[in-house]
Amino acid sequence: MRLVAATNRDLAQEVANGGFREDLYYRLNVVPLHLPPLRERREDIPFLASHFIAKFNERLKKQVTGIAPEAVQRLSVYNWPATSASSRM
Repeated sequence: MRLVAATNRDLAQEVANGGFREDLYYRLNVVPLHLPPLRERREDIPFLASHFIAKFNERLKKQVTGIAPEAVQRLSVYNWPATSASSRM
């Protein structure tokens, strides 16, 4: 079995504060991967847009051919906010 888990919290800090089980942390923390947020990798936006267009074309039986350059530009300059964990609790 494979398990992929993601969070925007510092789980080591959560363990230290008693907010996350230590045993579970060590079971999940076998191969940590850091994926920077989209606001730090804006160059990926055109590739992600193309990926999702292809994915949803297939799923929804559509034939969207692309995304307007202006839309890519707007997505690229958008101030992608950081989410705070406390605002989602």
